[in-house]
Amino acid sequence: MIVESIEVFNHVRDMIRGEDSFWIPVYSDTYRHYQNNRISFIYIYCIESDLDYIIPFEHTDCVCLQTELIQELVSDASIFVLAKKRLQNTYSKPCYDADLFAWWHTGKMLPLDDVNTTAHDTWNTWWYNETNVNDWLPITKHIERCTAMRVKFMEVYNVHELTEDFKVYDTEAMEAFGSIERTGIHVDYDAFTEHFKTNGIINNTAYTEYNLYTSTGRPSNKFNGINYAALNKEDGSRSVFTSRHLKGMLVEFDFDAYHVRLIADLIGYTFPEGSVHTYLGRQYFDTDTLTDEQYEQSKQITFRLLYGGIDDEFAQIPFFGKTRDYIKDLWTKFRKRGVIHTPRFNRPMHKRHLPEMNANKLFNYLLQATETEHNIQVLKELQSIKGYTSQLVLYTYDSVLFDFDMDDGKKFLLEMQSAMSSNGKFPVKIKAGVNYHVMQDMTNRVS
Repeated sequence: MIVESIEVFNHVRDMIRGEDSFWIPVYSDTYRHYQNNRISFIYIYCIESDLDYIIPFEHTDCVCLQTELIQELVSDASIFVLAKKRLQNTYSKPCYDADLFAWWHTGKMLPLDDVNTTAHDTWNTWWYNETNVNDWLPITKHIERCTAMRVKFMEVYNVHELTEDFKVYDTEAMEAFGSIERTGIHVDYDAFTEHFKTNGIINNTAYTEYNLYTSTGRPSNKFNGINYAALNKEDGSRSVFTSRHLKGMLVEFDFDAYHVRLIADLIGYTFPEGSVHTYLGRQYFDTDTLTDEQYEQSKQITFRLLYGGIDDEFAQIPFFGKTRDYIKDLWTKFRKRGVIHTPRFNRPMHKRHLPEMNANKLFNYLLQATETEHNIQVLKELQSIKGYTSQLVLYTYDSVLFDFDMDDGKKFLLEMQSAMSSNGKFPVKIKAGVNYHVMQDMTNRVS
């Protein structure tokens, strides 16, 4: 049913309140970021009643309603939304991400690659350079596509439970990364378009989009052909990212020896204060004082051992001995039980969803998941600190980037440093610059 009157809308609103539902927000423009887009319509499937509805807001085939009515759609049951982060820009009520629900239980997002109708594929080819094409693609074809998506979702919904662990992860992960997406990164417009040969800029702001559904859980971050998780450090392209504040700069907080310290946390090992690489290097080279060359070699040895396997020689070092025991125990549990769980959010990682696994690969998967889950909690803490105009604009695994308003002063930097380092447990280095390319170390000036 296409909902084209307030009376019918109110009926749908009342139905949603009492039963689980599945929503698909369809945006007017397929290629624009949701910050520069509008919702053409929402497809809603009421699961218990087995009824589906189209609520139109911009589509030309329909009598459209006001977008603000979305806020009236609340439920005492569960709402599952396709692309929840996008809808959060318009809808603030409790709901769960449908792809994340599938990923939590199966290791993959919903398999929707083949749900496009021939009309959708042809339409996108014909009108690639036009805007808002979804508003005038026939609504009957949209319904056909949405129905196919619903079938895929129900295959997951019917066999998996909505657990409390998932609810917490969904809430915290979606808000942490969605908040960064909605903030965007300020850019030099001319330099941005010259370097990246693309546009999509809104008021000198570029917007990113984090994909949370990777095999390890470590988010990728791409939009409009740009990989924001791996911006080139050598070609000057980072210089296009600048501060939006009149008296501003970019400030990066970077975890020191992050994976090594996360592993220590997993295995219950305590490093002494100071450089982890110096501490381990002294044991590698049996010396109290490392040369610069030995220090660099120490870092290389550490990463080789952690990602390539720990041999008997280095297992004599207590940290690596405990790490190797942890890896062996993890692998034994995985093979025996067919599943392990992440340490912070208790996410299941099933053997049947992780083919061609071995002990070290499994450990690295768990490590990346642990990194992400710890970072979600860090982002939550950073974003909870109020009273400043500086903004968190980019996340890249072991670092975060702030658009720093200098009027916020040193107090802001110290609060962020304390929150990110968990009061010193995970030390961070601090860099700053007028753009993202010319960042200079200022750790000692802030501490």
